[in-house]
Amino acid sequence: MTPNRVVAVLTPLVFAPLAGAVAAWLAEHFPGFNVDQNALEEIFIAGALIALAPAAQWLHGWQKFEARQAEIERDVAVAEAAAPAIAAVAAEPVEPETEAFSLEELGELDELAELEELAEVDELDAELLAEDEQPAVTES
Repeated sequence: MTPNRVVAVLTPLVFAPLAGAVAAWLAEHFPGFNVDQNALEEIFIAGALIALAPAAQWLHGWQKFEARQAEIERDVAVAEAAAPAIAAVAAEPVEPETEAFSLEELGELDELAELEELAEVDELDAELLAEDEQPAVTES
């Protein structure tokens, strides 16, 4: 029998009444407590409830634990099911997708003449910048 079932069955049948009986006995026989005889029933119920609260909290935690364990088992089953497919993909050789190329495909080297024309544009830009640097004359 699993521990959660032991707690679920024995707490209301054994532990709660035992805790109530101990609380009532202490209230009646412990020196320094002056408890009315009619209040012993209320003390018994309070003692029983005090025993039920930790049991309920423990059962809640146990259910969360079982849910986590089930999730882990499910993840392991999914991983084991996917393992052969992953191994098959990893075992296949992969061919690189490179194509042979030649310099002719890259274009003609005659385009270098166009670069010389761009050099002339750079010279014009330098002249314009030199003109902008001269102080502007303002009329007074």
